[in-house]
Amino acid sequence: MMGHLAAVAATATLLVTALPAAAAGTAEQASCAKRVLKLPADSLPGSSAARTGDSTGRYILGEANRDGRMHPHALLWVNGVPRWLSSQSEGESFAYSVTDDGHVLGSTSSADGTDHWIYSAKTNKYRSLEAPAGFRFGRLTAMNANLDIAGTAVDEATGESVALVWPAGGQPQLLPVPSGLTVFAVDDISDESLIIGRVDSPDAPRTSYLWKSWSAEPTRLPGLDDDGVWARDIEGRWIAGGQDGIDDATGLLWNTRTSRVVELEDSVADLNSSRDAVTAGRFGPLGDWPSVIIRSDGTKVTFPAGTLLSHIFERNAKWTAAGFDVSSGTLVPVVYACR
Repeated sequence: MMGHLAAVAATATLLVTALPAAAAGTAEQASCAKRVLKLPADSLPGSSAARTGDSTGRYILGEANRDGRMHPHALLWVNGVPRWLSSQSEGESFAYSVTDDGHVLGSTSSADGTDHWIYSAKTNKYRSLEAPAGFRFGRLTAMNANLDIAGTAVDEATGESVALVWPAGGQPQLLPVPSGLTVFAVDDISDESLIIGRVDSPDAPRTSYLWKSWSAEPTRLPGLDDDGVWARDIEGRWIAGGQDGIDDATGLLWNTRTSRVVELEDSVADLNSSRDAVTAGRFGPLGDWPSVIIRSDGTKVTFPAGTLLSHIFERNAKWTAAGFDVSSGTLVPVVYACR
């Protein structure tokens, strides 16, 4: 079982930069074509969204209301054609990651328990994942191109939540955590095997940490002040997230190889390998802030009101971004192609 190691006291010097002043306010004259994604015949109106996708846009992962289900049900679009995801005939299914070769990480919960699985879109088959002895899975939420999986597990002897990584073809192993801290969630794993997750402390806000090694303690990602940050996505040498407030959310990009932190105008939901970022957007009684793409040179693509995007594809992909539209009063899954 993982032992607690000495706490890491080293804190990187915070070097915050902003995007170039002239470019930061420049709206790109892009032409964006919107497509509403098709839903299965037995879907119900209401809460439907595209959440993430592979780098090419062939596979798009999301959810929709389904007849007979309590929660929005996991859904995979393959070249625009939707298919429900579930390892059981009944139960509630959720999906978290999809790779370029069509592998999906997800789970299905029913009265008999929760089944964690990897689904292959090419074979239409599920492979169940078994927790190591003495543990039960919390949430397995991230998978990289190598099919390495990251998430949380619960130590059945102590009830403690622990960070977990499962190398493809290997056995699950626990990630070290500094003494006195507990893991709330593991959010992403990069193709280079870097892992980000949120950690709780008795005397500090919940905040995100970075594991550069599976055998070494993580380091805290710095914010603009002592408040916590939430890192959502990691691509290559960059991590994206933000330091959130009700009316003044700030976007942050962290460089994994230096101490550089780039500040953006709003909390970042996702970024691609070119360091193009898409802001999370917000909608509700406090106002409507639609998502914005902020490219690495500072130019922007602003979307219509009610557009909340959660994924940005690679620049050469079929689609530019994916998410949902709430302008009609219900959540509608959409993708955009901007040229």
